Amino acid sequence: MGPRGTFGTDEDGGLLSKETPDVPLMRTVAQLRREKGVGAPVNRDSLYKPVERAERRFNPLKVPKGLQSRLPYKTKPKTEAPLKRKTLEQKRAVVMDRQEKKVHSLIQMLNTIRNEKAGKRREQQERRRQLKDKEKKKEDVWRNELEKERRKRRYIEKETGRKLPTKKSRGHPEV
Repeated sequence: MGPRGTFGTDEDGGLLSKETPDVPLMRTVAQLRREKGVGAPVNRDSLYKPVERAERRFNPLKVPKGLQSRLPYKTKPKTEAPLKRKTLEQKRAVVMDRQEKKVHSLIQMLNTIRNEKAGKRREQQERRRQLKDKEKKKEDVWRNELEKERRKRRYIEKETGRKLPTKKSRGHPEV
């Protein structure tokens, strides 16, 4: 056994040592953080957040009349008849002052302008789409004729065993 606190030697002949007061080993990250009073780093993306879900709204259950008539009274859907008279809140009139009237009319004008612009935009898109469809249809007809001609040529070449002279495309720029 060598000097105090040693257990032996490693492959290179160096001493394997145990921690002694004069030769400390390396400290772990946890020990360093504890000494400095610093916590572990926090990744904001890993924190738990409350889940926000929109409240689900279900359509009312509609039972066909034929099925309703065959159901026992206990299971028939009970619906309240709509009120024939208006409630007090429906009757109550809302009176706007001048400022509110101006704001309301201005908002109506802005909405009207927005709706007209949206209508014009939709009409333009529809016209563009129709033109595009017309061009595409013309292109498809041309492609079908060309493909038909090519198939016919291939068939003739296959049957006769000789190459036919090629024809120029009929003024279409793509081929």
